[in-house]
Amino acid sequence: MPETTLLAFRPTRLIAFQYYVGWVFLWILALIAFWDPWRVVPDWEVPFLGILFQTLLAALVGFLGLVTVLYAEFRRLTTRYTVTDSRVIRQDGILRKKTNQMPFSKIERVELDQSLLQRILKFGDIVLDTGEDTVVFQSVGHVNLVQDELSKIVAAYSRR
Repeated sequence: MPETTLLAFRPTRLIAFQYYVGWVFLWILALIAFWDPWRVVPDWEVPFLGILFQTLLAALVGFLGLVTVLYAEFRRLTTRYTVTDSRVIRQDGILRKKTNQMPFSKIERVELDQSLLQRILKFGDIVLDTGEDTVVFQSVGHVNLVQDELSKIVAAYSRR
């Protein structure tokens, strides 16, 4: 009998929260470097470009912020969680692919891990434990519903 996919989802954007904070911080630094309100950055003109050094510095810091956000989104979009009727699968990456599969018959425990901020924003991590190995679904939205469904499936498999 072919396997049926019950759930397929990705982590929320909050998995990369620190990258977004870094992006905002770098863009603020870029604006400060561009405006230079305290006249800290020298007024040098960059040869061959014909622009001020502070403009180049602001552009480089802003570009670094953009790269940070793109990296965070790339990481989030290349992570996929799948729940079938017989196993759970976590897949990471495109170039270097990592797949972690765990059959429901081996799962002993479904654990929900949430910080205070995660509880307020209604997301969290789900830890599936076999006693020997674990699979973590990070930054799952509607985490209580997902945990309830996984617990029901695990309970049905443990009765078999």
